Amino acid sequence: MAELLGTHSYQLDPKGRISLPARFREAFAEGAVLTLGQDGCLFCFPRAEWERRAREVRELPLSDAEGRAYARMFFGKAEAVELDSQGRLLIPQRLRAEVGIRKEAVVLGVYDRMEIWARDAHERYEQGHGGAYQAGTLDVGGRR
Repeated sequence: MAELLGTHSYQLDPKGRISLPARFREAFAEGAVLTLGQDGCLFCFPRAEWERRAREVRELPLSDAEGRAYARMFFGKAEAVELDSQGRLLIPQRLRAEVGIRKEAVVLGVYDRMEIWARDAHERYEQGHGGAYQAGTLDVGGRR
């Protein structure tokens, strides 16, 4: 699988499409799945990574209320999408509305997935976490 890396800014076209960076297109050649992510963004998984992540979520016990809630959000907000012949990805209106994407979007490559943010939400997120990351004080699972 191609490594998805970097930050890219886009204007959505009138149909709600963004043109992916050329190096991302290969990762999504077999299709993609968009779903509601955490922290105010959309997650976009290449098909093979989606299958791996979906398996993890399916393995959550049905008897666990939090697991059921997670599965409902993860699968209930998901939508399979394809790149068009020009390498554009249509972001469905209902998902754009969920995270407040209107005209401007920021696309981040996060190694095995792509995140799609409304520009202003991404700027707020960067302001809230960028300084701690640069200072080395961002606490990652208690392993600072």
